[in-house]
Amino acid sequence: MALSKTQTKRLGGILTIMFGDDIPSDLITDGYIVVNGQSYELTDKGKDEKNRLCTLAGLNIMYSSEKKETLK
Repeated sequence: MALSKTQTKRLGGILTIMFGDDIPSDLITDGYIVVNGQSYELTDKGKDEKNRLCTLAGLNIMYSSEKKETLK
């Protein structure tokens, strides 16, 4: 199953946080990303959405901290 245009845009925006690029502002207003000083972080909602969309797209993209959590 392919991601919709909206899902693709959202996943791309979420992944930019993981790689330190510029982000779309709608991800902040939708609660997926929070501003923390000069940096941005994914909220729990953002991590859940990243995992959901990555699963739909057949990807396995995680922060190293998420990999440690799954090993427990």
